[in-house]
Amino acid sequence: MRCDDDFEMASLSKTAAGAKKTYHHGNLRAALIEAGLELIAEKGVRAFTLREIGARVGVSRMAAYRHFADKAKLLAAMREVGFAKFAAALEEGRHKAGRGFAARMNGMGVAYVQFAREYPAYFEVMFGGAQDVAVKAEEKCAEEERAFQVLEQAIVDGQARGEVRAGDSRLMACAAWSLVHGIGALRLDQMPFAGGMTPADFVIACSNLLLAGMAADAKK
Repeated sequence: MRCDDDFEMASLSKTAAGAKKTYHHGNLRAALIEAGLELIAEKGVRAFTLREIGARVGVSRMAAYRHFADKAKLLAAMREVGFAKFAAALEEGRHKAGRGFAARMNGMGVAYVQFAREYPAYFEVMFGGAQDVAVKAEEKCAEEERAFQVLEQAIVDGQARGEVRAGDSRLMACAAWSLVHGIGALRLDQMPFAGGMTPADFVIACSNLLLAGMAADAKK
């Protein structure tokens, strides 16, 4: 799978009508991915068919099949693009947060939840039931591992600076990932336990509880 091929879709319209207007020879693959995301956002993965996606873009089903042999191949391509955008969002969150370990972890946590809220269709394809079909069709995209490495590297760096306790950095990263993923999957505005906090404040509050156990001076 080629992660870099799909970055052209950033220039496409956010609507199906826009996809038809902006489609021209050479970017059909990206247009099909965009139309597929729109369909998932509207109707969910179960309603996902190449026939309808092709119709939204304004091409025949056979034209769509020239780029994607089946539904699973298109879902796998969507995951590629989603994880590339996701990894970039985590890197940006880490960069903007500064050098401190806690600040970087909180910055990435907020970026994670913001991504889930801003790109629900990507989130469903990347982490929902659709991923089982997509991953069986193709090997995992390198961007998926890169997204995880952004998080794990922050922990490794924290250990090197004496800010984080010694131990399995991958396990710690999995724990942090699981925490913010759960928050990202929740509708916090409908959850009384959030106490009226903004999503960002709630992420930071929960993250700080986890970070306290990862600190170098935490009791073992």
